[in-house]
Amino acid sequence: MSKAKAQLAMVQEDLLKMGKMVQDTVHRAIKALDEKNGQMALEIINQDDIIDNMLVVMEEEVATVLGEGPHPKDIKRLLSIAKIANNLERIADYASNIAEIVLEFKGQEYVKPLVHIPQMTRLALNMLDTALQAFVDGNGDLAEAVCKRDEEVDNLHDEVHRELLGLMVKETEGQRIRQSVGFMRISGFLERIADHATNIGEETIFISTGKRTQY
Repeated sequence: MSKAKAQLAMVQEDLLKMGKMVQDTVHRAIKALDEKNGQMALEIINQDDIIDNMLVVMEEEVATVLGEGPHPKDIKRLLSIAKIANNLERIADYASNIAEIVLEFKGQEYVKPLVHIPQMTRLALNMLDTALQAFVDGNGDLAEAVCKRDEEVDNLHDEVHRELLGLMVKETEGQRIRQSVGFMRISGFLERIADHATNIGEETIFISTGKRTQY
């Protein structure tokens, strides 16, 4: 393996490590919500700087390899890696946002059972995991399948909004109304996480076909 190929493989491996950490952060944010675990929520918020630093390192690694004058095909892949790392950092920000809402909910009984939120989380994280694997494997078909699942998350998001709006219309207690708004925001963050997974899928399709697509 040439030096340039070895460097590219190392950068790609670091991207997967970042992806795994981000997935775990989202999972723990929803776990903190489900268990009303303020300590876990605080840990997630404090961990956000670590992922921010991972993005900086990833961008520096990409710049270093680009400076070695890699093959044009590898240049395209390296630029995609930088874009994907930025998507991962944004996902981590949403996990931190969810953790902040968990702290706002401290000591409160929830206005509704957590059904759709965990369902959205499982779907969004599955999309993210599959999108990253599709990128590493260069599997455009798998990436396209990920992108097509984004609508499922959108539909769940719409369902959550409808249900919570219905609850808010009947509600008179301010705390419960604010909590309903908080759940709407969490649903919105999960919907955006799925959007970022779709962005990663679109990068893989671009690498595979040379064409930019939007889902």
